[in-house]
Amino acid sequence: MGEACQQIETDLDVEQALDILAPYFEAAREVYVEDAGLARCKRAKLYCAPWMHDSPRHFAACRDDGLIVLAAPEMVELPEPMVIGIFGHEMGHAADFLYPAEFALDQEGECVRRERDRIDDVQWARFVKAWEHRDDDLVEQSADAIAYWATGHRIGYLGPCQLQVFDRGRARPQGLR
Repeated sequence: MGEACQQIETDLDVEQALDILAPYFEAAREVYVEDAGLARCKRAKLYCAPWMHDSPRHFAACRDDGLIVLAAPEMVELPEPMVIGIFGHEMGHAADFLYPAEFALDQEGECVRRERDRIDDVQWARFVKAWEHRDDDLVEQSADAIAYWATGHRIGYLGPCQLQVFDRGRARPQGLR
């Protein structure tokens, strides 16, 4: 039988945790802005929220407007590759939300970016409607695919809690929350 996902705790307060996590977030955001050319991602801000760690595997989230990424203080206790992978994934969500319907998955599950100015309004409206009605698994798969598109590093899931990490682990299991 596999190892169970354990609840992680920290003795650090919100400010101390934010001081440690902010450089990782800022580095991830910079890759999306500078390397991937997603200028709107510069608007994403990091906040540390003690209530974010409401389950053993829940350390971060992105608000559905892409402007706020929340991180639990307990995230500082994770191995550095997981912190980097989690922020890569959350910035994938931020890009997805800040550029509604511009990113899609092709038949192989790879990210493609649509050029809005090359698509007529009727077709674009269909893309937006489909984007708005994606299921949770597709939203999560999209964040991972956008992360790979933006960074060149594939998001994998590793360990008993199935946490994000770059270039290791397996593809996101269906239904993982």
